Amino acid sequence: MNRWVHLTGYSLLIFSSQVLWVTFSPITTDVAKDMGTSVGNVGTLAALFPIIYIIVALPAGRWLDSHFRIALTFGALTIGFGALARLADPTSYFWQLGIQVVMSIGQPFIINAISAYASRYFPEKNRSMAISISSVALFFGVIFAMLFSPILYVNGGLTLVLTIFAIPSVLSMVWVLYTLAGTKTFTVTIKKEDTPKLSVLLRDKFLWTLSGLLAMGLGVFDALSTWVEPIFEQYGITGTTSGPLMALMILSGIIGSIFMPSWVAKKDTKRAFIIMAVILNAATFSAIIIWQWVPWIAFWLIADGFFLLAGFPIIMDWTEKQFKSSQQGTAIGFVMLTNHAGGILLIYLVKVLLSPPSLALGLLVFISILGMLLAVKLPKRQKPMTDFLENSKK
Repeated sequence: MNRWVHLTGYSLLIFSSQVLWVTFSPITTDVAKDMGTSVGNVGTLAALFPIIYIIVALPAGRWLDSHFRIALTFGALTIGFGALARLADPTSYFWQLGIQVVMSIGQPFIINAISAYASRYFPEKNRSMAISISSVALFFGVIFAMLFSPILYVNGGLTLVLTIFAIPSVLSMVWVLYTLAGTKTFTVTIKKEDTPKLSVLLRDKFLWTLSGLLAMGLGVFDALSTWVEPIFEQYGITGTTSGPLMALMILSGIIGSIFMPSWVAKKDTKRAFIIMAVILNAATFSAIIIWQWVPWIAFWLIADGFFLLAGFPIIMDWTEKQFKSSQQGTAIGFVMLTNHAGGILLIYLVKVLLSPPSLALGLLVFISILGMLLAVKLPKRQKPMTDFLENSKK
């Protein structure tokens, strides 16, 4: 039971990191007025997170592999104290920019720990569920911020938004620090000298395959989330409809992320599930190009979200099982680095092809087909854990 209590605190920390990332996105125009700056500058406050993630991902992963508790402590402190520091001067753009930089540096130390946390705190039979819960916290954080930032702003301005969002951030920081202090809860101990060379780890084709699939899958989702309103508006679907459609997709993905990874791990059908997810993703955007009836779009987005977003914890789980505890932070760091890079690339490619909307959706179909070709290269069954340590000694 203590393991699950500790996991709740860690999941809340993941949730908080996402909330702090998306805080300003739903209220960009109002925040720009409060801070006396441009809308583009406020957009930068959110854009910093994926950009800095690409830079920090691998160093954070290496530190997690060699000094897990210290690295995760650093991540927790940046989120907890960063959330508090934002309250010092809510309407100062440069103050908020500096704090966002600090928190965005800490985020990879939290997210990259998903698989490593499960392997250190949970027996093998529970790790898939632990990874699922941690992964779902990512999606919940985004939805929470998107829903409550505007509501809180209307009722109390930017100060109320930052105050409410600081509560789970500080609570999760204290919770995780308390967890990390209890060394008896760890199931493995990693020595610094056991950590393989980065060059050895990055020679693994399986790691590149997983990274490519996640970059394509979540990259497509990021691009759709960013441009859903201008795409659907060209089909006569207003913003008041496109927003709820994306919410349905995310909620469906949360349900899939909770229930599917454990079942897929038990049946050892990860490859089949991922292939199905990318096929359905291609079919979804093809169906929207053919017919733009709102119930039809809702049906496809709900089905697509259930499988597409569930692919994230499944890939995290596969990474946990494929790599040693001394490799998991770096492996997840590389997977997440390519994920963010792919997302940024697809966002700008779709921007170029926004009109007519069939071009943008057609690009997402094409990317999904590439993902299908990549997915068939995955092993049909779970292979024995890759041993890079032996190779690194040669």
